Amino acid sequence: MSTGESITLVVVILISLPLFLLAFIVIRQSFQDNREIKHILKNGVPFDATVSSIRQTNTEINGHPEVFIGLTIPREHAEPYRTIIKTVIFMVNIPQYQPGRKVKVKVLEMNGKIKVALEGAQVF
Repeated sequence: MSTGESITLVVVILISLPLFLLAFIVIRQSFQDNREIKHILKNGVPFDATVSSIRQTNTEINGHPEVFIGLTIPREHAEPYRTIIKTVIFMVNIPQYQPGRKVKVKVLEMNGKIKVALEGAQVF
C-alpha cells in the first residue's frame, strides 16, 4: 500500500466515523422516545385533557403530520397542568385535536417530572 493510499484511507475513516456515530445517536434517541411513550401509555393514569392549541412542525412521518398539541389537564386539588407535546397524528384525525376538544391522555410521574402521552396518537 502506498503512502497516498494510506492517507486516503485515514481521511475516509476520519470522515466516516463521526457520521456513523451521529447516525447511531439520532436513531437511539428516536427509539428511546418511543419506549418512553409506550411506557406512559401502559402505566399512566388516564385523564381527559382539553386541547388548547395545535400547530404543525412542517414534518411528516409516513405521510402523517407531526404536530405540537397544547393540552390542559385538570387536577382535583391543584391548578390545571398545562403542557405541549409533540406527536404524529393521522391526517383524518386532525379535527379531533382542534382547540376546545377533549382528548384522552395518560399521565405518569417519572423522576419528579410529569410525563404525558396522547392516547390514539401514532407511535412509530
